[in-house]
Amino acid sequence: MVFPIVRNIPYFLAVTLAVASCIVRADLTDMKVYSPIVEKGDLQFEIIGNVVVDDDDEYRGSKHQEFELEYGVKDFWATSITASLIEPAGKGLKYDILGWENTLQLTEEGRYWLDFGFHTEIEVNDEGDEPHNLEGRFLFRRVSGPFEHILNVNFEQQFGSAADESTELEYIWRTKYSLDDDTAIGFEAFGAPGEVKYLPALSEQDHRLGPAFYRDVKVGDVTVEVNLIWLIGLTEGSAAHTPHWQIEIEF
Repeated sequence: MVFPIVRNIPYFLAVTLAVASCIVRADLTDMKVYSPIVEKGDLQFEIIGNVVVDDDDEYRGSKHQEFELEYGVKDFWATSITASLIEPAGKGLKYDILGWENTLQLTEEGRYWLDFGFHTEIEVNDEGDEPHNLEGRFLFRRVSGPFEHILNVNFEQQFGSAADESTELEYIWRTKYSLDDDTAIGFEAFGAPGEVKYLPALSEQDHRLGPAFYRDVKVGDVTVEVNLIWLIGLTEGSAAHTPHWQIEIEF
């Protein structure tokens, strides 16, 4: 089967490059790895969270929690609504952002050396004096035997009266090794190098890497996927430790 959307890859690339030319600051909050694979009819509810463990009072104990409801509309398109809560260091929990996400699977799974997709997200900030965000992500996936590798290359554009005009880059990487049908181990990496035109020194960039454990649990007709990751900061500009979790319930 050839996805109808494959014919439009040049169009999507052109649109993405246009967006990327005016794109802005990425931040490592939800820390989610996005797959380019879409399953029509799938209904999923996700809980994603992390907490910062660091000696710096500005970041120590800060928390982020995101809730997402996703539905596979077509063989190549999934859409979702997200809502996030944050608890900055030394402050109380508060509602942060409402988002709308869309994933486009641009190639048939396994047909080419790489599976390829594109993901968009619009985030509306609850604070009137804070900018809103438009994000675009290139999604790459390679499966080889028990190994699965996923790379996300992210761009973000702020909009609204408080918007910045800089362009920043973020990347996300996952390598997963399946031990059996329900259990896997691996590692994940998250990084925000900074503004594309004026990259800061490597020591000032945010790069985190750590081990991961993945487990699927069957509860009747429902599958619960649990991902547990412990990220370690690799630079002075990174949080020292970031325990991160993702719970996905597939109905």
